[in-house]
Amino acid sequence: MIMLSAAEISAALERSLAEGLSLAIVSLLEREGEPVPERTRLLVEEGGKIIGGTLGDRTGDEIAARQAIELIADAREEIRVATWSELVARFSSEFALHGLTGIAGSARLLFEISRPPLELIICGGGHVGQAVARAARLLDFNVTVIDDRADFAARAKFPDPAIRLIAADFISGLRSLKITPATHLVIVTRGHRHDEICLREVIEKPARYLGMIGSRRRTTTIREHLRREGIGAEHLRRVRAPIGLDLGAQTPEEIALSILAEIVLVRRGGSGKPKSEEGPMARAR
Repeated sequence: MIMLSAAEISAALERSLAEGLSLAIVSLLEREGEPVPERTRLLVEEGGKIIGGTLGDRTGDEIAARQAIELIADAREEIRVATWSELVARFSSEFALHGLTGIAGSARLLFEISRPPLELIICGGGHVGQAVARAARLLDFNVTVIDDRADFAARAKFPDPAIRLIAADFISGLRSLKITPATHLVIVTRGHRHDEICLREVIEKPARYLGMIGSRRRTTTIREHLRREGIGAEHLRRVRAPIGLDLGAQTPEEIALSILAEIVLVRRGGSGKPKSEEGPMARAR
C-alpha cells in the first residue's frame, strides 16, 4: 500500500485552502486493538472527492468519505474518532460490504477537518457596510469592502488596517476577487441599481452565503429582472433577500447584527428560534 508523505498532505492542504475548500484527513489509528505502525491516510475534499491516499480498499474509502462529508458540512465539527463498526452500522445500506481487506471490525479512525479562513466581501461602504465590517472582524472574518466612491472605501471610514478596501466600480472590484465556498457576500450598496449590478455579477458563484439588502418589493423586482435574463431558480433561491434575521433592527449596528446572525445560522446550522422556547422556564407550571 502506498502511503501519503507529509509533503503530499501539506501540498493538498495548501491547495484546498487556496481554493476555499475544506479538507478531511482520515487516519487509520488502530486495527484489532493494535496501533497501525505505518499510518494510512485518506484525503477527502469538500464535495466528497477523494484526492489522495487509501485506508486499504475502495469500499472502506467510500464509507470513510461519507462520514467525512458529513463532518465537513457540520461547521461545529473539527475532529472526531470513530470505530469502523460504527461507520458500517450507519452506512451499510449504501454500500456492498463484502470482501473488505484494509479495515477490520474493531478499527479506529481519526477524522481531522481543515477549514479555510472565513472570507466576507461587503459591496457598499456606507453606514451599514461599515457596521457589518466591524462586527465581522469580531467574528474573525477576513473582510473586504468594495465601493465605487473613493471616500467610502477609505481608511477614514474603516480604520481597522486588517480590512481590505477596494475603491473601484463594483463589477471590476468583484472580478478582482476569488469567490470560493468559503466566501460570504453581503450586498448593501447605496441603491437598488448598484445592488442589482452586484447580485448579477456573483449570483452564479460558489459563495457560501449571499445576501442583499432591500425591501421585499425591491428585492422581488430584482429577482424578476434576473429571472427574465435566464438566471435559474436554483441560483435565485440561494439569495437571502431581504438580508438578515428579523430582529426588528433599525440602526446600522442592529442591521449588521441581524446580518451576521444569519451568517452564523447558515454556517452552524441553527434554527434561528429562541432557545428559551424549549427551555425549563417555558415549561413552568
